[in-house]
Amino acid sequence: MTATTTITAADRPSGIGFRDFSRHRELFWTLVERQLRLRSKRSLMGVLWPLISPLFLLVLYSFVFSSVFEVPVDDYGVYLFAGLLPWTFLVQSVNDSLQSISFEPDLVRRAPLPYQFLPLARVAVMIIPFAVLLVVFVGYVTLVSDRPIRLELLPLLLVPIASSLLLVATVAMFLALIDVFNRDLRYLLNNLLTVWFFLVPIVYHRRMVSDQVQWLTALDPMRWIIDQFRDVLYDGEVGRGWAYVATLAVCTLIFLGGLALFRRLAVDLAKDV
Repeated sequence: MTATTTITAADRPSGIGFRDFSRHRELFWTLVERQLRLRSKRSLMGVLWPLISPLFLLVLYSFVFSSVFEVPVDDYGVYLFAGLLPWTFLVQSVNDSLQSISFEPDLVRRAPLPYQFLPLARVAVMIIPFAVLLVVFVGYVTLVSDRPIRLELLPLLLVPIASSLLLVATVAMFLALIDVFNRDLRYLLNNLLTVWFFLVPIVYHRRMVSDQVQWLTALDPMRWIIDQFRDVLYDGEVGRGWAYVATLAVCTLIFLGGLALFRRLAVDLAKDV
């Protein structure tokens, strides 16, 4: 019989923050490639569903909030999808990465890898449908919509894209870590995301809610990111350029702080998974 080897804290790769990614980038991309293979293996919907799901939500919410509740927003479909793009990236990434550590006990116990790579590889995979939908949306609005996008503003979209990636990566890491110690999150996550969804002005305009709700969401980086997507993709203007830089700086600090805390809490993860 072969003895099972458990990785201790001393065996784990050292390094703090982005040094993990530079020193172990080949390992990270191997995990990303592995997730791509698993997603596409024997499942066409594993590839197509991340693309279909936001379009399904677009049709559903467009019908409900433009035909039933009649939200007073011009070109509501464009307005809605500009907000759904970063939001569905967050939801799909979080749901996909939630059990990324819990489902890999043998890998965690035996392989000396930075544990955060497991949820982050799932997030990296979800960038692909996000990018595809973004390109299709820009093409649609440019060629078909009565509200064309100012193409010279598109490079500015890289800033909220980077901000959303950092924020989503942080949320994914921590939820995956929490799931190791408490599986109840699997039952609560969708409800928590639904509450968050309706607090952020995605299906409605923020002027439609009370000052109390606006105050409650004023410090939510996801609201800032969605506003910036709409600046470029819907309004065609950038009102406060400094807000883009501030959002990116805040999300970077959140990611670095979250990464440092994750590494500290996950030192003995091989014993707990």
